[in-house]
Amino acid sequence: MDYYIGIDAGGTKTEAVLTDETGRVLRRRRQPGCNPMDIGIPAVREQILSLVRELSASAPQTPVSLYGGIAGLDRIDVGLDPFLRARTEIPLIRTEDDGCNMISGMLGHRDGCGMVCGTGSSLFARIEGEPLVHIGGLGYLIDTGGSGFELARDGLKQAYRHLDGRGEATLLTEGFSEALHKDLKSAFADIYQGGRPFIASLAHVVFACAAAGDTVSLSLLEDGSSRLAELTYAAAKHFGGAFTVVMNGGIFRAYPHYAEAVRKKAASAANMILADVPAIYGAVVEALWQGGVTADSETRRRFLDSFAHTAE
Repeated sequence: MDYYIGIDAGGTKTEAVLTDETGRVLRRRRQPGCNPMDIGIPAVREQILSLVRELSASAPQTPVSLYGGIAGLDRIDVGLDPFLRARTEIPLIRTEDDGCNMISGMLGHRDGCGMVCGTGSSLFARIEGEPLVHIGGLGYLIDTGGSGFELARDGLKQAYRHLDGRGEATLLTEGFSEALHKDLKSAFADIYQGGRPFIASLAHVVFACAAAGDTVSLSLLEDGSSRLAELTYAAAKHFGGAFTVVMNGGIFRAYPHYAEAVRKKAASAANMILADVPAIYGAVVEALWQGGVTADSETRRRFLDSFAHTAE
């Protein structure tokens, strides 16, 4: 029996699993996010190495294949593959940005796109024989339209504008105060100390206020869904006809109506589907494929069943 390691890492969380060749999860670990845009190259290397060593130690023998889908790797050269090869005995190691495993979890190795909307946002287009295309996802300082971070950040902006008399009245002011357990003026230091993942964790306030009919929040969601949909128009230029876009990420999973709003605005050639497997499954599909095993429906079933029943 051979063993495999799959890793999925975004801005908020890093998830890693050890599986056997049938897809059954033997060990599951979750840690904070490790996007190099947030924590830097040395911290990413050490966090991933620690996870790999821990999972490898849990395997009856050295895993034959490791795949990691890690946000930010195609924007910042972390040198993770040679770093891991020099410090582990795993023969097959491949890490790349997290777009491919989002596609593979639903489409296997067929051409298509993966759109992520969680802490950050972006779209990846995979076409056989061509380099992976990354649209958007330029980090929170430049471009992460429609993401949890951007929704919460813009919501906070509108709440503070209301407080100082520049903006219209909005439920966001009270909503953020309740979420932060203090008034917004007192929460200023907490927000800046928490940084991007902390701000993104407040996106639920925007959705709750929108559900209550707050016009400012509704406008933020309308604008966010439009920014995400425009990614599909750029992707359409790389395909000769219809193509599939897998929608994944914490925001899409928590708020399917937001995903539906994106679908309605997407390019006509884009077949938008909401992922029904966690992104970590796509990392396992890639790890297995790299080791010569093609995942099938039984692999998926065994993974999902064991994943749900394996303690973190």
